[in-house]
Amino acid sequence: MDIVPMFKSLLNWTLDIIFGEVCLGCRKSGSILCPNCISSIRPAERETSSGILAAYDYRDPLIKRAIWSLKYHKHRHIGEKLGQMLYDALLEEVSDMRVLAKGEPICVIPVPLSRTRKKMRGYNQAQVIAIAFCDASKEKIFEIKKDIIVKKVDTLPQARITNRVARLRNINDAFQIIKPDEVKGKTIIVIDDVTTTGGTITEIIKLLKSSGAKKVIGFAVAH
Repeated sequence: MDIVPMFKSLLNWTLDIIFGEVCLGCRKSGSILCPNCISSIRPAERETSSGILAAYDYRDPLIKRAIWSLKYHKHRHIGEKLGQMLYDALLEEVSDMRVLAKGEPICVIPVPLSRTRKKMRGYNQAQVIAIAFCDASKEKIFEIKKDIIVKKVDTLPQARITNRVARLRNINDAFQIIKPDEVKGKTIIVIDDVTTTGGTITEIIKLLKSSGAKKVIGFAVAH
């Protein structure tokens, strides 16, 4: 076990308890990401795969630091902030989905982790983001669905694969819908932390559509 990262994570957590949350960007107290720093984050500009929208540019140092802290340093509360930010950034698209839903709740599905990866991390970061995304709506227009899709294959992390074709092959047939009846005729948002080639979300969108979902779109914090 690597003691140094674990010690740093524990130290940061202890300091947050003593002094309150400090911004990852400017280090001012009060919030894990303050409004000024959020406004400085570069919005996503690169084209994503069809049917997928991202809020921020992953090349921005601050958004990358936030996502790494969430995924690899067990700072789960950062995911809650990112979920709120995702909702605010894609509010116009949410409004469009509400029209399509015709008064029915919009289903929100976080990209699942394999059982092994979730056990190692302690939580699914996409699920933390998705729950906060749903909670950001005061009108309660969303319905979180955490057990519709499972990851049946423990694939290599997409971030470790640089070749696009290899990335797509890596996640091919990696997911399974276990409750297909619950997606039929539904308007659905699939949420992940980062999308690169879009292969993961696209694979899930295909599964949902094949099970009769009316409309499916992917949201990611960064691209």
